Amino acid sequence: MLLLATSPGARGGASVLEIAKTAFPRYGADIKATFSLPSFNANFDIEKLEISNSELDNRLKEIVKNVQF
Repeated sequence: MLLLATSPGARGGASVLEIAKTAFPRYGADIKATFSLPSFNANFDIEKLEISNSELDNRLKEIVKNVQF
């Protein structure tokens, strides 16, 4: 499982992501990686439906590329 979180704040849903990382394995989930997108409104282009921050976009693409399911 790849867990993703985002929020309008600078932490990008970090609290919820940590809760999910702890809880999901109790139900059999095999968490392979996580990604948090901070400051959603500043880092996501709603018209293009893509991450507008190239550093964050590249980080997510690298995670997806390396996750083995």
